[in-house]
Amino acid sequence: MSRSPAALLETPSAPLAAVLQAAGQPARLELLRLLLAGPRTVTDLQAELNLGSTGQLYHHLKALAAAGLVEQSERATYRMPPRVVFPVLALLAASFDITAGTGS
Repeated sequence: MSRSPAALLETPSAPLAAVLQAAGQPARLELLRLLLAGPRTVTDLQAELNLGSTGQLYHHLKALAAAGLVEQSERATYRMPPRVVFPVLALLAASFDITAGTGS
């Protein structure tokens, strides 16, 4: 995958911001990390994340799905679509690089 800087600068901001906003909460980032390893059931995700309720989990999954970052592969099972695996890894790497210089 490659994008020219010009193409990135010409892309409308709204769809880009929607992806960043969807991924921009700690619980959602953790969901993405878990799903990078493979599909998970809602029960597994709930146990691994220790969220207060399944309603909170579904709220986060709905936001990630609306941004195209996750999908429901079968009943109560979610996965990361193969086409977004590398972009999500790149997003994590870019975030790491940015925070590495701040002492965070």
